[in-house]
Amino acid sequence: MRPRFRSYAALAAAICLCFAVTALAAAPARFNAARAYRDLVTQCEFGPRVPGTQAHAECARWLARTLYDCADEVSVQRFTATVGGKTLPLSNIVATFNPAGKRHVMLCAHWDSRPTADRDPDPASHVKPILGANDGASGVAVLLEIARVLKAHPPRPRVTIVLFDGEDYGPTAEDMFLGSKHFARTFAGPKVEWAVLLDMVGDRDLKIRPERFSVQGAPAVVDRIWTAAEKIGATAFVRDPGLAVLDDHVFLLDRGIPCIDVIDFDYAHWHTTADTPDKCSPESLAQVGRTLLAALSQDGV
Repeated sequence: MRPRFRSYAALAAAICLCFAVTALAAAPARFNAARAYRDLVTQCEFGPRVPGTQAHAECARWLARTLYDCADEVSVQRFTATVGGKTLPLSNIVATFNPAGKRHVMLCAHWDSRPTADRDPDPASHVKPILGANDGASGVAVLLEIARVLKAHPPRPRVTIVLFDGEDYGPTAEDMFLGSKHFARTFAGPKVEWAVLLDMVGDRDLKIRPERFSVQGAPAVVDRIWTAAEKIGATAFVRDPGLAVLDDHVFLLDRGIPCIDVIDFDYAHWHTTADTPDKCSPESLAQVGRTLLAALSQDGV
């Protein structure tokens, strides 16, 4: 049975309503900034996520459970590393969406926090661990919320989310990036078309510039992300040249994975005891999350 309309105005209104309902049904789920911020806070509530501690083990279990609720496949890549004569139990957490997808995209962050606040203005605090609200928890929070979006709207490409462990252990660079080094050494494909690492993306005064190793190693990915940000009005992304930052993405680049670092390194509380959730903003998380979803939408997400 077809409905009857008493006027062209009523018919036009019905057509508009039909299009609106169809568009709403087809639209991807929105990035929930408040929920992402709660995930940031939850990570910090475990305490400093330093390898070898109870807080680290409890947070690892929570992260895996959260991703199990969203992804098609979840695996925990357990390994050990010896730093300063101490053997550390470490875990990279890997979640896969649409494993049969022909194209492959990778999104990464590190989930551990630093055992020493070596840049704290109070020398007495240098031996204390940091909470890592921005330096660690912010990137993970964005990816957990993206995982929920991908659950609601399965992507056409294969999307892999990797949470690296042991990024911030230290004290020297040789004793850092433990998870990404292990992942890069053992990575067996499938080939990744483009990848993004998130690090320190929750700062209330967020300004993200193209990181130099990223520009050199994966310029097309840089352009994809900044173009996506411009299209959605994510003003935290600016085109001014950024610093060269040694981070997890460098080891993926060395492995042939075109990965860029999305990072705001201009953060006064970096590696201090003041890196706490109050320095972070749901809106900053949202700008980054929505930009990634906009970039993914080009591949059919």
